[in-house]
Amino acid sequence: MNKVTVDILGLLKTLQSRYLTTTNKIISAFLCLVIVPSTNALELPAYPNARTELSVNESRQNHPIITHRMKRVNGVVTSDGAKWLDGHLIRHLYFLPPGHSSNQGYEFYVSMLRAEGVETLFECRSFSCGASNFWANDIFDISTLYGQDKEQAFYIGKKQNIFYAVYAIRRGNGRIYTLLDVFKPYDYEMESTAEQSSGSSFLRLASGKSDIEKSSDLTSFAANMNSDSSMNALLIIHSTVPDTLVELDTWQNKMQVLQNTIVQYLKEQGISESRLRFNISIGTHDSSLDPGPKPSFWLEIVPLN
Repeated sequence: MNKVTVDILGLLKTLQSRYLTTTNKIISAFLCLVIVPSTNALELPAYPNARTELSVNESRQNHPIITHRMKRVNGVVTSDGAKWLDGHLIRHLYFLPPGHSSNQGYEFYVSMLRAEGVETLFECRSFSCGASNFWANDIFDISTLYGQDKEQAFYIGKKQNIFYAVYAIRRGNGRIYTLLDVFKPYDYEMESTAEQSSGSSFLRLASGKSDIEKSSDLTSFAANMNSDSSMNALLIIHSTVPDTLVELDTWQNKMQVLQNTIVQYLKEQGISESRLRFNISIGTHDSSLDPGPKPSFWLEIVPLN
């Protein structure tokens, strides 16, 4: 019979090592499940043939949620109603291929988000967004996004407590960039935000033509009004600054017609005019919300009790 020699100490060390390795793998897998958040976010594709310049997938503190134009007040860059929340950010910055415009990059994602039922919180184009360097340096902290003020656009929307932001810009050298942010605040932030902003949300519908009443966002607003009988609303129709008195008179007439059209549409949806209040605001921004043909109008809806 052959004699077998067993190294007891060596065997114990081997078993202990294998046990620890297996345990570490289990712990690591568990930690991954705990640390990596499940965002349930929409899966949005990369812009066709674009080059990815930056990708971020990380936790963020004091991430800015911007729902108004950027401005400088007493030397400080700020935005009315801005919030800074903790949460998880997924960010992609795309360099668009030659021959594409900043508007194409913007519309590619915004139209996709609207189709997926994302609620529009704020959007702006051109000079109505404020200075491009505010967005590049103070909001996104990406110097590449500093470009021509007239060739920029910003959108932010929300669905299931997840914020979606799109910023498109044309740089002075002609290069086109589109930024896509998907941000999910931590639960405690959403609870705090809901308490602070209850009853003060805004909805802005932009249009280069007088067809705001056809907006899917207005349809969604009407559905909310029907589902909550205690909800009333202030609707403000905005326009840019006219160049002449004749143009001012024309725009006022068009805005009055638009108001009547919206009232009629909401009546058809079963919403009484007694629950609505209208206001017309001319010269809200220094330049057009939409770089398309004038006149340009946009609607702001303020839910009230």
